Amino acid sequence: MSDFGMRMPGGRAKRAAGVDVYTGLMGLAVAFLLLACVVLYMQGSKIGKDGSAIGIQEPGKIVIKDAGKK
Repeated sequence: MSDFGMRMPGGRAKRAAGVDVYTGLMGLAVAFLLLACVVLYMQGSKIGKDGSAIGIQEPGKIVIKDAGKK
């Protein structure tokens, strides 16, 4: 039957999808993006208005939190 291109259904088992290199790289990229967001939030809370990470300070009155501490 294979001479005519006919195959029996279920003759070859399908391999289940698993973790490969690209899935691992995607997971690593997501972890680094999450880390970057956390660092950005922490740094933004130091320079934001009243400790808010998204607060905008007024021009000429910029105060940086923990600027004098070492």
